[in-house]
This record gives sequence, C-alpha cells and structure tokens, in this order.
Amino acid sequence: MTVPEILFLSQEDVIAAGGLDMAKALEDMELALRLHGEGEINMPPKIFLPFTEADGESFRAAAITMPVYVGGPVQRAGVKWAAESMENVRRGDLPYGIDIVVLHDVDRAHPVAIMDGTLITAMRTSAITGVATRYLAPPESRVVGLVGAGVIGRTTLEALCHVLPDVEEVRLCDLDRPRAQTLAAEFAGRLPIRIVDDAGTSLRGADVCITMTTSRTPYVQAEWVAPGSLFAQVAANEVEGEVILQADRLVVDEWEQISHYSGSAFRPLLEKGQVHDEEITNLGKIVAGEAPGRRTPEERIFFDSFGMACEDIVVAERIYQEARRHGLGHPLRLWELAWAM
Repeated sequence: MTVPEILFLSQEDVIAAGGLDMAKALEDMELALRLHGEGEINMPPKIFLPFTEADGESFRAAAITMPVYVGGPVQRAGVKWAAESMENVRRGDLPYGIDIVVLHDVDRAHPVAIMDGTLITAMRTSAITGVATRYLAPPESRVVGLVGAGVIGRTTLEALCHVLPDVEEVRLCDLDRPRAQTLAAEFAGRLPIRIVDDAGTSLRGADVCITMTTSRTPYVQAEWVAPGSLFAQVAANEVEGEVILQADRLVVDEWEQISHYSGSAFRPLLEKGQVHDEEITNLGKIVAGEAPGRRTPEERIFFDSFGMACEDIVVAERIYQEARRHGLGHPLRLWELAWAM
C-alpha cells in the first residue's frame, strides 16, 4: 500500500526555492494568463466567507477559497485558502492577509504539497500588475504614481524595476509616511522615488497609476487620471465610478469573477447599466494574442486585478518542483503504515 507524502514548505522554504524571484514570477504570470486566455484553465468562482464587526456592516475579516485546475504544461489542480484580518492591520503584529496553497495530484487523489501562500500572493499580485503594465502602459512611460507602501507596494516596486526600467519618477504616498520613506530607501539607486503627501499628488498626471491599499471606500477621483494613462487598481474598490466610465478601455484579469463580486467597483455600474460585458477584455486574451494590447498612445486604460487561483498555482508549482530538486521542506504523511480502511 502506498503511503502518500505531502511536502510542507514554510515561507523560508518558499524563499529558498525562488519565491522572491520577480523575473520568474513575471514569467509565471505570462504563462498563467496565456493559458487562461487559451481556455486551458478550469477555475470556479472564489467562495467568500466574510465576517463583520459588531455593527453588522463594517468589514472585520474574511476567508476565501480559490480552487483551480491548470492545464497546458502545468497539469496541476490546487487551491488557495486566503484569509484577511483588519485586526492584524490594527495590531501590526501579523500580515493583513495570511494564505496557504495546496497542490493536488489529480490521478492519485491526494495533495502533494502544502506551502505558505502569503509570499506567493504578494509576488503574483504585483507580477500581474507588471504584466498589465507591459501590455497596456503608454509608450515611453516616465512617471508612475503609487498609493500604498505595504507589502504589495514593495513587490510592485520590484516589478516596476523589471517592466519600466527607464522610469524617471515614481511618486509614492501612504497614510503612514515613515513607512513610505523606509520603502523608498530600500529601492534607492534602483528607482527614482519621491515621497508625496496624498493620493491626488501621487496620481495626478502620471503615465501609470497603481493603487494597492486596504481601503474599502473609493477615494480616487476621476480628474486625477490623465488621458493616455494606465490605471491599475489592485484592491477591489479604490476608485470612483467615473474613473471607470471615463476610460477608453476596460481590462481585467477575470471578468466572470469580478462581475459577480458585490464589493467590486464595477458592481454599482453594472446594476445601473453603465457598464456592459462586451466592453471588458480579459488580460489573458491579450497575452494569448487574441485581443490587442494598447491601441493608441492617447487611450486611457483602466485595469482591475481581482486575483486568480491559477496565478497562485502556477507559481506554487514552480516552487514545489524547485524545492524537490534541492531537498527543501519537510515531508508529511496522511497515514504512517497503510490505509486503515
């Protein structure tokens, strides 16, 4: 009787297996998006389990289940269990989001790996923004406006080093100015970062605008977004509806999931009939060559990244294979001797 083994990879193991390699993460996201565009992915909608504060309305925490099967050269099923907590933000002793990823052997019906997914989430989230920037940013982009200097802010700056190496100014703001200053110091000599005091100053007139905060209330005003720019929203609901309505092009990572998410910035516009399905392009179609990227320098593009399980599993599969090659991680067993039934 075979005894199934599961390779457990801590965050330190994930790092040792290349988890912080942004160049590889960008390659992973190109692959995930291409497979998505080619129809090689079976990905049910995310399942959200929200928790509210005592008032019954304010967001407190959430648990999110994200299953997927990735075909093509990957051939792997998996699931990410993602969790978010505003209490962690208030206390500051744990990350806002803590995730795990499970990789599954379809033929043998058992998991082959369980690993820290928090780092994977941060890397793939910013790598998706990086890929979107490659395909959708205006040519010769020189000014980038960033809002948010947390974990995703750090990985986004890393992605920008790869996709916009000639940028002349990165305007960074965060409600916690010292945190923004610390992050800017980390990238000194790699990116020309200037700390600004507010989101409007950061975004107004920028060629590429990226917002990545934990805000649940729209704060980005339409007049801040310049014609011919790319606006990438990493969180679910950071922009006023007019930011979306004034865009010449609407691109998302996965419209099917975004359109059904009640917390999306698109949701009220859909309900009012101001946005229609045929106006939306999935980024995977662009990466797969089935839809054009940026069409003109003057085109104002809005990109919304909701996050897809296929992104996590493509990165996790690379990490898993690299960990096996280098003897990383700790083997676990579902049972010790033989199946007892």
